[in-house]
Amino acid sequence: MSPRIIDAVASARNITWATELTAVTLAALHPTEEEVASGSTDSDSMKIKQDWIQSWKSGGWGSVDDLGPDIAGDVVGTLLTTGSDNDHNIYAKFRMPCHPALMKASFGLEFLTKCTEKEARAALTQRGFTYRSMRDALEGLVLESTERTKKGTKRDKRCWDVGDSLDRVLARATTIQLDGDETTMSHVIVPIHEHLAHSLNANSKLVSIDNEVLLVATRDIEAGESITRDYTLAPRIDGDDDDELTPLQLLLHFGLPPSAWPKAKGDESAASD
Repeated sequence: MSPRIIDAVASARNITWATELTAVTLAALHPTEEEVASGSTDSDSMKIKQDWIQSWKSGGWGSVDDLGPDIAGDVVGTLLTTGSDNDHNIYAKFRMPCHPALMKASFGLEFLTKCTEKEARAALTQRGFTYRSMRDALEGLVLESTERTKKGTKRDKRCWDVGDSLDRVLARATTIQLDGDETTMSHVIVPIHEHLAHSLNANSKLVSIDNEVLLVATRDIEAGESITRDYTLAPRIDGDDDDELTPLQLLLHFGLPPSAWPKAKGDESAASD
């Protein structure tokens, strides 16, 4: 990692794989003039990486369409950046446990995934905490913020870009063992692998050999069969300690629809899209 990434990550309130991967993503999108001039990164490779990252159009569940037309602005402005640590005090006088956008989203997730409203709210709050723990440290990596219809200060818009990147990183990240070293694990996002359907009986895995990461079949794949990955092997954010990857997590973090969820506990396969 470059010095500016290291410095940014080091100043975060909670340094995790999500902090590091979000910082690397932002720095790739926003190289400094010095980095470009020094040629520290091949310009063609840099452009390919930027185009790939910019193709990440969404993260997990929680677009404006998911929340309904009465929730204005970007999803990052509702599910991630609202609901501060003190919101339970602010909204208690209105007999609400949290920010209205988070409360509405938790009811939606309760209905869709059959979890409890309390479980959904806790998952949303934890994702929001993950964002806030890195927001101030990483917003300086955003050199030119994304144009938005939502009004805000320049700093607000940089923070929303941090939230957007985190949301998309959480939906795509995986864990890989490096070069056969069982003690060395890395968190990465790999082209093609990020698009695969979910199955508990996945037919592919990532293998690191020297400087290459390969997607290899783990069994014979029938003609017309989807190539799948097991999302239960994806890294978890701090505070997400469930033993199983539930429909709530599959929808909230990865945006995987009901057709991708295990049909019943103990089912060894899941439908694919």
